[in-house]
Amino acid sequence: MNESWPSRTVELTVPAHEDFVAAVRAQTRSMAVLTSLGVDDVEELQMAIGEAATLLLPVVDLATPFFRVEFDLVADGMRIRLRARVRPGAAIDREGLAWMLLTALDPHVAVTGTDETCIEISRARSNSRL
Repeated sequence: MNESWPSRTVELTVPAHEDFVAAVRAQTRSMAVLTSLGVDDVEELQMAIGEAATLLLPVVDLATPFFRVEFDLVADGMRIRLRARVRPGAAIDREGLAWMLLTALDPHVAVTGTDETCIEISRARSNSRL
């Protein structure tokens, strides 16, 4: 990350539709590059956010079908939170391929919330965990 920048949060809101997952992946790439992450980390974050979106798409509440993505750009890496309101009683599938891929890309992935589900992914430039 540019040394003159203080830590920042950048937000993106897009329709929760498969056609817009590419836009979220592209923004993830841009933010990861700004934080000076390595090429492998950039690619893995793009894949991880795509899998996170794949997990949320089937459970999104169609009354408010939006993804809200927050990119926390910090001195030693970045944290991404993908949020969406989900249907009452719906939960993401933690048994399928998308979950397996996501947790392989980020073993520390966190899922929180009930009405609004948040999937948090992070990556640090060093061996420390964000």
